[in-house]
Amino acid sequence: MRRFYEQVEVRQDGAYHLVTLDNRPLKTPLKTILQLPNRQLADHIAQEWMMVDIKIIPDQMPFFSLAVTVIDRVATQRDELSEQMQQYVMNDLICYRESVDTKLQEHQNKNWNPWLLWAKAEFNFDLELATGVMPINQKQMNAKLLKQILSQMNIWVFTCFVQAATLTGSTILALAFIQKQLNSDALFSLSLLDEFYQSEKWGEDKEASEKRNAIKKEIHDLADFLRVVEQ
Repeated sequence: MRRFYEQVEVRQDGAYHLVTLDNRPLKTPLKTILQLPNRQLADHIAQEWMMVDIKIIPDQMPFFSLAVTVIDRVATQRDELSEQMQQYVMNDLICYRESVDTKLQEHQNKNWNPWLLWAKAEFNFDLELATGVMPINQKQMNAKLLKQILSQMNIWVFTCFVQAATLTGSTILALAFIQKQLNSDALFSLSLLDEFYQSEKWGEDKEASEKRNAIKKEIHDLADFLRVVEQ
């Protein structure tokens, strides 16, 4: 779609802030008015629309794209997404350890164990470890505990959690990220620890490297979005 507007502004509407294009409220693809929780987020989204030269490219508008995700997708499917995240914690990435390569297993233990201990101390998660890829029969109380934690998040933070867990495969690392215990670079490195180990051992793969760079950008964009929505 080509740029069709001249003026971009931000205005307050009750408890929300709106971005307007030629005095018309900006809407989501599902035609819902983009009601934003604070002025800072509205300013960032307005800046993205002001920076459009000729063609509107949503992939180059991370604040707008994430806000649309909140309103069009997450807000309408919160219960389903919460259930999905409860399944994630029962199969969390950092609970699975290498069964053959002892150096990799030591590397996993060194980097992941502290976050399981943190989750135990901070939230009382009690997660078992496994070697190999066979599913673990985790205690059901872990899913119930995560459900309680998620119920206390507003929809904007909840979305950031879901995105982080989906990108990394770990609800524990996602919680640490939401709690400001991990920054975006640390979250990225920990979640792809195995891949980095293998690339150092066997050499870099161009396609895998490009995929990791895309994930890194998404995590960085998510960190920026989380910082702004919490202001």
